[in-house]
Amino acid sequence: MFKKSNSKLSLAIIVSIVLHVILIIILCYKVMQDDSNSYGDINGQSLNAIMVDPSIMVEQRQRQSQSQINQQRLREQIDDQINKQTEALQQKQLEQQQLLKKLEMERLKLDEKMKQDQLEAERLEAERKKQEQLEADRKKEAERIEAERKKQEQLEADRKKEAERIEAERKKQEQLEAERKKEAERIEAERKKQEQLEAERKKEAERLEAEKKAAQEKAKKEKQLAKQRAEAAKNEKAVNDLLGGLTSGKPSSSNSPASSKGNSNDAKNKYINSVRTAISNKFINPNKLYAGKYCNLEILIAPDGLILSLKVLGGDEPLCREAVAAAKLAHMPIPSQELYNEVKLMKINYTPN
Repeated sequence: MFKKSNSKLSLAIIVSIVLHVILIIILCYKVMQDDSNSYGDINGQSLNAIMVDPSIMVEQRQRQSQSQINQQRLREQIDDQINKQTEALQQKQLEQQQLLKKLEMERLKLDEKMKQDQLEAERLEAERKKQEQLEADRKKEAERIEAERKKQEQLEADRKKEAERIEAERKKQEQLEAERKKEAERIEAERKKQEQLEAERKKEAERLEAEKKAAQEKAKKEKQLAKQRAEAAKNEKAVNDLLGGLTSGKPSSSNSPASSKGNSNDAKNKYINSVRTAISNKFINPNKLYAGKYCNLEILIAPDGLILSLKVLGGDEPLCREAVAAAKLAHMPIPSQELYNEVKLMKINYTPN
């Protein structure tokens, strides 16, 4: 920068010197032109004159000498002026150099300051970028934490939902377990009931077998008695025939046929009611389960009250099942010989109590 300023200053000095030289040449040319013009006039006059005045020549010479002296003085003045201007220019150049040095120092200081300012600006920019990066990292971390929080909330909601599902499943399992337990208890009760029914059936079968044997024995005895009665009646008839019926002890019957039929229906209804009672004694109706329901049964019995066949003619199916089981376990009453033919095949409309 300093060298460039020196070269510009030297160029200005050279241009100034050249301009002064041109000015001096122009002045010299003008002076010579004036002398030439005067000489021409004299020559013109001499051409026209017949004689040349020596004084004029002397004067002319003096003028030329004076002109040369003037030119010399002018040259000296010009040289002096040029020297003064050169010195002034040199002084000015020196001052400018000093100023340039000062300016260069200022520039260097300014460059240093600018460099420091640039470094500071770069530091501040780096700090700003660092702060922006930190802010971006904080924002990113906050977003990550927020995402993690939402994820944790979602996981917590899923855990809660899973816990609720597990709790619902547990309650369902408990309900199923309770139902299984209840069903097991019901099945156990049913099994015990069936065992009891089976025991009662077995006991009833044994009883019926004993009654059957007793009935058979009774029937055998009654047959023997009937045979004996028949023989006695035969003998009594023979005696009556011999005595003319005078010794007959039979009273005359005073009952009408309608009265005998009415007594027979009452006995039949009474026997059927006793059969219903026998079935009810073995029928189990928990919590009035079969209230208002009915079952139509057809029962074929033996003379000793043993059930030979049992049919369901209609009604509530569960009730009919229980009624059939109860009838098989019931102790059926033994009908009289006169009533047996009327009740051996009976239809009963059974309704539990």
